[in-house]
Amino acid sequence: MYFLETKTVKLSLILLLLIFPITVFAQEDAPIENEASEDVITLPPVVKIEERIERKQRHTLGGTSITSAVGSGGDPLRALNQLPSVGTLNDFVGILSVRGGDPEDNIYYFDRLPLGYPYHLYGIVSTVNADVLQKIDVYPGGYGGQYGADSQAVIDIHSRGNTDKRVAGKLNLNPVYSQSFFEGSIGRNRGYWYIFGRRSFMGPLFELLPILLEVDDDLVTEVPRFWSYQGKAVYQLSKHNRLVVNAIAADDSAKFRFTEDEVSESDLRGPLNSENPFDSQGIHFHSEKEETFNSVVSLTRSFSRTQLEYGDGYIYNDSDSVYSLRGDLQYWVEFPKTLIESGFDVSSVPSNLTSIGARPLEEGDWDFDFRLKQDGEKVHTTSSKVLHRFEGYLQGTQDLFSARYVDLFGTVGLRTTYYNLIDSFYIQPRGQFGLTLGPERTTAYGLSLLPVDLRFMYGKYVQNPQLYQVVFGNDNPDIAPSNATHYVLSIEKRLTAETRIEVAGYYKNLQDMITFNLAEKRYENQRTGSVRGIEFSLEHEIGDVFRGWLAYSYTLSRRRDSQKEKERDFMYSTPHVMSVGLNYTFESLEFGATWQYKSGILYAPLVDRERYTNPFTKNETWIPVYGDLARAAPYHRLDLRIHWSVLKINRFKCGFTAEIWNAYNRTNILQVRYNENYTKEVPVAQLPLIPFLAFTVEY
Repeated sequence: MYFLETKTVKLSLILLLLIFPITVFAQEDAPIENEASEDVITLPPVVKIEERIERKQRHTLGGTSITSAVGSGGDPLRALNQLPSVGTLNDFVGILSVRGGDPEDNIYYFDRLPLGYPYHLYGIVSTVNADVLQKIDVYPGGYGGQYGADSQAVIDIHSRGNTDKRVAGKLNLNPVYSQSFFEGSIGRNRGYWYIFGRRSFMGPLFELLPILLEVDDDLVTEVPRFWSYQGKAVYQLSKHNRLVVNAIAADDSAKFRFTEDEVSESDLRGPLNSENPFDSQGIHFHSEKEETFNSVVSLTRSFSRTQLEYGDGYIYNDSDSVYSLRGDLQYWVEFPKTLIESGFDVSSVPSNLTSIGARPLEEGDWDFDFRLKQDGEKVHTTSSKVLHRFEGYLQGTQDLFSARYVDLFGTVGLRTTYYNLIDSFYIQPRGQFGLTLGPERTTAYGLSLLPVDLRFMYGKYVQNPQLYQVVFGNDNPDIAPSNATHYVLSIEKRLTAETRIEVAGYYKNLQDMITFNLAEKRYENQRTGSVRGIEFSLEHEIGDVFRGWLAYSYTLSRRRDSQKEKERDFMYSTPHVMSVGLNYTFESLEFGATWQYKSGILYAPLVDRERYTNPFTKNETWIPVYGDLARAAPYHRLDLRIHWSVLKINRFKCGFTAEIWNAYNRTNILQVRYNENYTKEVPVAQLPLIPFLAFTVEY
């Protein structure tokens, strides 16, 4: 897959180098004071809303943590790099690895809608709009029964549900894409709406490719393109009930043609076509009564497709439509001591799969070959099934004991899952135990040593097989779900009103993971693994003036591919990860800096090569001989940001933002590949020093 990865890196680099957004913002205040109405309904304010009793172990980013994230170019999901044990795989790919897990262990929600993928073109820009985001909740593991859906980590993205403007709009133009955003209120605080659209215009960019990069003129046969949209409408039916309708969609596509200069294998030469659309729509009924209950019932529909065409007729096409009815209820038996939570998710998933000699990427194969052949012939697979999933959960949180120096609470829950593809029913117990120790005590210097909050979390998480894993190659209807058991111990302390510290240790036991057995020509539950680690975070905030943080994690993520194999490091494992950052605002100026450090990438060193003769074609090629896994040099990078509010006259404002990514131009290794005859290693670098500029006008 070297030709795919290398070209993606180069194209992504060109896009990042030439981003220069120009933003225009228009708004009209809502003169609601003089409107007459006897039945005035007030929507929730546009602020971060804390739970009445915060019992769920999660990380939350909101407000300036998102909008002022350094090195993100204003992209909201790039701000997740600030969190311990959460990071993108590299500078180009925005896919997240959480606590030593596979990116496929994560599930993304956007306002209760499944998010097909978070980034366009593997990391250029998010598929969600930053202008409307309220907060991002990250559940890194050990969470309760409220989430399931084949995941071990959850990224739950929330947009706001109100505005203080009658009509507002924003236009963004740059050489990569154009986007527009409009929002407004409905009636006299009766509701809220927004709509957002984005489309790429990259033709002129790719005309420069033969000049800026050493590529052939015919490499790009159709310019990569993407588009996305999202919209939402909120209507307050009564004091306690509101209706929400929302939608989100995106599409990425590209066409290339590779010659012998890009790939050595003759059957891989030719077109490479890719198209990946998804869309989701939902209707949600919210009902809430203070100190009594909070419920949401959602009816959603989503569609996603992965379509790839390679070289000499290799095709992989996988499409799913998901129709889901989901309900969640929080009921306070005794506020604030006793909370009962329950919910369900009933889904119908019509699925279609077509493959001609191709299968998806699989972690652990250092020279992955996506081709699926038997006796030299491509394996053809066509399957259409209607899959069904039934999930439900029940959990209770109770304050167990409260005294002068000790407070105890506990959460016990179960999540059940039935999946008709393999006719499996699983019970997943989950729970946590919380302890607060010590009286309120502050030193003469204003430092609070007590109380201290401790939590222990436990949970089992099931991930069901995909359709292709059951039907590819030799069918395996006896395949079972993979499962993981999480143990988490955390200590949290607010040292002062402005300073918070948290330390967490975690262990994950991974069993029955599904991989392709080359000998049996089918997918089987043959991989096991474990993850153990510790993470530390320190955060200090002084109002809206200063925010500084330090996050560090040490993680050991290991896998055993089968009982016959030795245990190895997980391909995406990054033992040491550290992030240090600050944001400071002084009158019209805002400064920011972030420094990241992490262990170098794993790669298989080249130690020798062997001659191989294909028994069917009689062609002779070289086969590499690899040594034990090694790590490249450590990754580190400094990003700087300055925002200057140039002018502010009443509602008219304009500003200038400048960022420098990788400010001291560190050469960080993306991957280590090899030349055509496997005689030397060829390192591929990540981003060099990159300037990013933006100009905004608001009125």
